[in-house]
Amino acid sequence: MVINMNMKMIKTDHIANGRQVGGDYFQLQYLRKYNKTLQEYIKDIDLNAYYIFKSTDRQRLVTIDEFMEFKYSVYIFFKKELYNIENILDWCNWMKSIGGIKFLHKPTPPFNPYNKIIIRQ
Repeated sequence: MVINMNMKMIKTDHIANGRQVGGDYFQLQYLRKYNKTLQEYIKDIDLNAYYIFKSTDRQRLVTIDEFMEFKYSVYIFFKKELYNIENILDWCNWMKSIGGIKFLHKPTPPFNPYNKIIIRQ
């Protein structure tokens, strides 16, 4: 357990990772069967170098403070120097408009989803 500035208890144990933490993109999630703490994963990385999304049925960009509260979800990190935030947000909005997806797990394609692709025979 960790105590934040507001003296609230925040649960930051039982954290699992998907992909190598500190890579171009990775995710952290709460899984009861794991015994690693959040601090073990983030001690050697610069959180300011990543866009952090809370991966739910409503994908959204979160601040570092919101991430540190770790509200029993999946958080996905995209390295700022490699990924275009506007492109990711466009894809999140587009996915919401077609009914959504459950979780954002990987980087989005590097093109605008609102542009139509025409297939001619």
